[in-house]
Amino acid sequence: MDPLAEIEALVAIEGRAPGSDAERRAAGHLERRLRDLGREVRVEPVEVMPRYELVHLIHVGAAIVGSVLLTVTPLVGTIVLLATATSLFADLIGGVHLARRLTPRRASQNVVSPEDGGKPGTLVLVAHYDAARTGAPFGRRTSELRARIGHRIRRPIGLLEPVFWSVIVLLACGGLRLIGVHPGPVVLVQFIATAILIVNVPLLADIAFSGPGPGANDNASGVATVLRLAERYGEDLEYFDLWVLFTGAGEGPMLGIRRWLRAHRRELDTSRTAFLCIDEVGLGTVRYLTKEGFAIAYPYHPSLLQMCRQIEDEDQEDRRYGVRPLVSRSVTDAFAARRAGFPAVTVTCRNALDYTPHHHLASDVPDNIDGDALDRAYRFCSELIELIDEEIGPDLEREEVDAFAEDES
Repeated sequence: MDPLAEIEALVAIEGRAPGSDAERRAAGHLERRLRDLGREVRVEPVEVMPRYELVHLIHVGAAIVGSVLLTVTPLVGTIVLLATATSLFADLIGGVHLARRLTPRRASQNVVSPEDGGKPGTLVLVAHYDAARTGAPFGRRTSELRARIGHRIRRPIGLLEPVFWSVIVLLACGGLRLIGVHPGPVVLVQFIATAILIVNVPLLADIAFSGPGPGANDNASGVATVLRLAERYGEDLEYFDLWVLFTGAGEGPMLGIRRWLRAHRRELDTSRTAFLCIDEVGLGTVRYLTKEGFAIAYPYHPSLLQMCRQIEDEDQEDRRYGVRPLVSRSVTDAFAARRAGFPAVTVTCRNALDYTPHHHLASDVPDNIDGDALDRAYRFCSELIELIDEEIGPDLEREEVDAFAEDES
């Protein structure tokens, strides 16, 4: 299978925004590709609210109103800010949708290819196939500056972190004003936090008015890699049935997989089902995510991370993959699976500054995909899948329900 040809075929379906007609055509294309591999396939429709930029424009606008109200009626302002912070936090961690319910609903779909070989475990390969909107916040210089600052302070900076922490700071200012504490420093901090939110209004609006990018790296590269792995390991693992899950509205974010987990949670045993998410593997060297999250960085499963470290240790001599761990202040589909209680991990590729140069840009085209990066990610994932089968599988067959142990020891 030629991964570059698979990427070009998916990118040729232009405008794969979450919930769009193009996304539905892309789902049909992937359904046919999986059938060509001799796999059972079904397309499961879901309803989503994918306009995250509108959601956060609502949050930013409400927080600015709350900040203004603090200077007039601190109690009302604090209540507005508390409601805003609750809605924002819940949305960022993939929890209950509050402000998002005010945004348009769209029809999306997940492409699911199960395997029913009666094996004791299930390994789900996941990649979203939709494409994100572009916009000023994803500009090359802005992304590089954010990455350089993150490297300098030894902590990644997420796109929505300024919004989240500004709202939290304003809420704290409201609490201080309620108890009668509002000296100059509190007023100054409130002013700075409000200014940050105001700056984010045109940035989020720019995303709202921008169209979707080509999405070659994000995430046609992940889709192509999953197809290669499915071709190689389908019905071939000793202890695991290999499922494929191509999620719609992944740029919502995580909307397709959240709906899928909600629908199938009772069918899957959290002690016997693992998720391997493959996301943006067309540029750079291999990274495995140890933690990720917009608001709170959730850790990934220690057993799976230990296997990634084992491959990393072996890679130190010949540098086949250039692999190293990474903490991300964004989210992939594995984040939703992990929060649902499943063992999960994400494999991606990044450059030396741990970002992808064409992320959510019109320049994310097949010509900018590095075939060597695709091969590195494919071989790393192959080793990881084989390790999972060899090291976890025998325990599952012996019906040891703690085979995916949470204890790193």
